[in-house]
Amino acid sequence: MKLEAAQRRINAFKKRFGEPHLYLAYHAALPLALTPDLLYRIWANFRRDIQDEFIDIPWIAVSDLILSSLCDEVGHELYEMEATVRQELLAQFKAHPRFTAQRLKEVASFLLEYVQRDLDSQNTYDREFAQSQSWAAWAYQDPEKSVELLAGAFQRAYQENPRDLMRLSTLTEMIHQPIEEFDRLRIFARAMGHYWRKKFEEAKAEIARLPTEGGVVSLGCNIVIPIPGELLPVIKTVQDEETQKQIAELVQVIQTTEKEYIRRQAAESLQKIDPGNPQIIAGLVTVIQGTEDKFLIHQAIDSLRKIGQRNPQAIAGLVKLIQNTQNERTRLQAAESLEKIDPGNSQALGGLVNVIQNTQDENTRLQGILSLAKIDPGNPQVIAGLVQVIQNTQDENTRWQGILSLAKIDPRNPQVIAALVQVTHNTQDENTRWQAADILEKSDPGNTQAIAALIQVIQNTHYEYTRRLSVERLGEIEQGNPQAIAGLVQVIENTQDEDTRLLAAYSLEKIEQGNPQAIAGVIQVIENTQDEYTRRLAIKSLGEIGQGNREAIALLIQVIQNTQHPYTRMQAAESLWKIAPGNLQAIAGLVQVIENTQSENTRMQAAEILRKIDPENPNL
Repeated sequence: MKLEAAQRRINAFKKRFGEPHLYLAYHAALPLALTPDLLYRIWANFRRDIQDEFIDIPWIAVSDLILSSLCDEVGHELYEMEATVRQELLAQFKAHPRFTAQRLKEVASFLLEYVQRDLDSQNTYDREFAQSQSWAAWAYQDPEKSVELLAGAFQRAYQENPRDLMRLSTLTEMIHQPIEEFDRLRIFARAMGHYWRKKFEEAKAEIARLPTEGGVVSLGCNIVIPIPGELLPVIKTVQDEETQKQIAELVQVIQTTEKEYIRRQAAESLQKIDPGNPQIIAGLVTVIQGTEDKFLIHQAIDSLRKIGQRNPQAIAGLVKLIQNTQNERTRLQAAESLEKIDPGNSQALGGLVNVIQNTQDENTRLQGILSLAKIDPGNPQVIAGLVQVIQNTQDENTRWQGILSLAKIDPRNPQVIAALVQVTHNTQDENTRWQAADILEKSDPGNTQAIAALIQVIQNTHYEYTRRLSVERLGEIEQGNPQAIAGLVQVIENTQDEDTRLLAAYSLEKIEQGNPQAIAGVIQVIENTQDEYTRRLAIKSLGEIGQGNREAIALLIQVIQNTQHPYTRMQAAESLWKIAPGNLQAIAGLVQVIENTQSENTRMQAAEILRKIDPENPNL
């Protein structure tokens, strides 16, 4: 579909349903596919914008969106957006001042949590679907990680299951992000599409566009993928005389001109002509050594990072720059680039340590620490520096980045645990407190400070999604923890949000089976909610936690007898049979659905449940 057609379709949707419906479509565009449950939970979790103002999306928007022209049904209760429509919605989403890239990352985090349980599923379809959704989420949360995961999937596919290459190729196009690593992965994905169709020459032509060495393709950030044997050797292009002449002329301009803007343009043109050419690398080194223009120096360093792999002249030029520059950011960038083109170079490590120890700028120190953590995570400067940043910074985003980096390096280190405890006590930012408490609880299970911090977030946060994350994490603490149990009971008793009460009840049941407050909380939702979909979710939960409970049995019988909704009656009957096997009201409720519903699909589902619990029933 052309972009203009996609924009017309989106505008028609907005004109018909209004702006709040469009806001839901923005949020729903990030997943690659939608189910009614996923879309409902997106609606329930994102009721406010990034300024904490209500968006006022009506609950009916869930069904309106699914049934609209923006979504196509591709399976049973499975829907997709056309690729161009999806990309345009995401572009508008990111550009909208009420959401921006911040909300994209928040939706990505939510999606990662949502699919987590299915990533290890024994069902191949569920596992692959969850993987695809997680790759899409990582594309917005951490694009480099998405590239890394997809690269691994490509390698497994052509070694173990070549049929999967086309699916992965399509997915890569759908979730592509504007970074160099993704650009290279997209080229590789197209090559794999040709490879699967046995078009080896076309595949070779695509591979030839990528940096290769020793039979592998380099995607950047130390991510490499082996090239299938049928595509080796890759056809290398040879520069013609005209190209060589252009290189020589541009190098001469860089070496002789006194006008910085001309030298800058020449350097930019040079790196595009023939990456890896020794003449080009020599010209870029000349730029670094001969100019005072910081922008041009940074541009030249970045170019060497891209094209100077293992080149002695590029390595020597960057080493000299690290030793001589008085500019911290220049030293930092040179050290990072040197590590990429010559991994393990001691001058790169020394340059980063120098920046960390001496800079007065917190952001620069954090950047240096993160770079050092990637190339030498065991370096004592890394943990000490991150702890220093976390304790001293006034910027919550910087503190958050430091916390995440600590968690990746050594979350069980006593120094790390102490720093995280201090964050939970001192930070005024709810999201930072939750992040620190979450990492602390994972690295030191049962830590009372972590549990207290999670409970504090539950009590004080204005964001229902943050509260639910904390509630869910409490449910993962070891069985019988009294502090966690008390916190979840408090949520059930005090929250005004039905979804949060349901989640708290479910989490409480996980750490203390048969807890009466958990059952009471679910019963309260069933009795009081005005939303039939929420009632069905609560009834389903009651079937999981209400084993033998009299109040639960009585309520489900009442629902079967009184509800006018066949799906609700069917769910109540199924849950009743789970918590009270042999109960005749469950059978009667299913028979009533079979006899009275006008929906063939509903009748078939009711019959399937009845077949499980009463296979001899004459109504089958």
